Amino acid sequence: MGINGISRPYVGQNSVDINSVKQACDKKSGDVTSPATPTLGRAWAFELTADGSVIAPPPPPRGQPGRDPLVIELGQIEVGTRIELISLSDNPKAEFDADHKAEIFALPLSGYNVAGRTATIALNEEQMKEKGIGAGERFLLRQVDKDGNASEAIHIHLDPRGWANTQIDEPVAGGGTQRVAGRTIDIAVGVFGLPGSDQKGTMERVLGKVTTDVTAPILLEGNVSALLRGHALNPKELENAREIVAAINTLIGSGSSTSAELDAQLTQNKASWETHAQYGAPFKVLAEAVSSKNEKAWTKLSEATGGTGDAVNFSKISAAGFTGLEAIVKLDKALEPGTKVQVQNSRTGEVQVAQLNDTARGAELKLQALVDGDPLVITYTDAANNPGKPYGFRFDSKAKDGKAAKSNPLDIRLGGFNFKPTVAPTGG
Repeated sequence: MGINGISRPYVGQNSVDINSVKQACDKKSGDVTSPATPTLGRAWAFELTADGSVIAPPPPPRGQPGRDPLVIELGQIEVGTRIELISLSDNPKAEFDADHKAEIFALPLSGYNVAGRTATIALNEEQMKEKGIGAGERFLLRQVDKDGNASEAIHIHLDPRGWANTQIDEPVAGGGTQRVAGRTIDIAVGVFGLPGSDQKGTMERVLGKVTTDVTAPILLEGNVSALLRGHALNPKELENAREIVAAINTLIGSGSSTSAELDAQLTQNKASWETHAQYGAPFKVLAEAVSSKNEKAWTKLSEATGGTGDAVNFSKISAAGFTGLEAIVKLDKALEPGTKVQVQNSRTGEVQVAQLNDTARGAELKLQALVDGDPLVITYTDAANNPGKPYGFRFDSKAKDGKAAKSNPLDIRLGGFNFKPTVAPTGG
């Protein structure tokens, strides 16, 4: 399933102990089996067209902002489960856990197909306002059964326009029509696939048109940090490392090895390598390095080349960043998924950009250089190109989060404009 909107598992982000999600009002039966992860059929925000609208041919203008209404269609839904949502647009760090219990809310079903295990949620304008939901919003959604067992959550984007594949002529006040993008939308109401049910299901059909996401994204400033990261070698360590690498390339070949593995190779081949004209000098260098077994140096060398433990990836000995530190601006659950974020070092003019995918709520942006006092400016826009409030700070390597206290580079002081303009102003 997956007609527009987003249907992507949010695996690992919302797995909590079953007992932590049980609801006090639920009847306990001993069931400890979590429901299946829901699948998404559609998650659309749209506006109802005016009476008299008809399907027509040509290209549409941009839709108008609005809340009225939405439809979400889900698959793999157990009969009788509760559908719960938490908004990542309101709080990018939110999870289905005790810390965010107040932010979790349930949505009523308008229809359910017992045989097909599909569920439909349809909210009108008043319900949208009551729940505080708007077009373009990002959610985590899960189902919880009667015994409080929760499924894994999925990420949902309330798509305001990607689903519209038809042109509609809509009557406008004062006469005439306007051409808008939309489509017919079938909404399940009642219970299907359950013969004899007194809530017999029907399919209601409406004409929907595109709407507009006008809500700016939110940045959690406390989840933004800057740091220098890496395991730089000093000149002497680097020289020794290169000698070791040259010896390994001669004797064994490039690749990844631990000191224990190298020791085994040296022991096995000692007799032939030690006396061989070509291998004698490399053997001596390597034997000395392995026998001294400076744990700190080997670990440092391993980390610098992306190894684990004391395994050194010798093929990366001269890789970029090996002799220096990486400058990182880190956003950890700081923005809603789908956001585009930009970091500028105002001292150097360097700009780095990251596009968050449909599950990511953060990113690491690597700068070429970063020194204490550098003013960093962060700007960001959501999938509908709505800009959020810009954020800036000065870098301080001694601070825990890399941010100098009480130092806002965006506190821009202007001297005023005091002569008469001669042409119309433009935005900037």
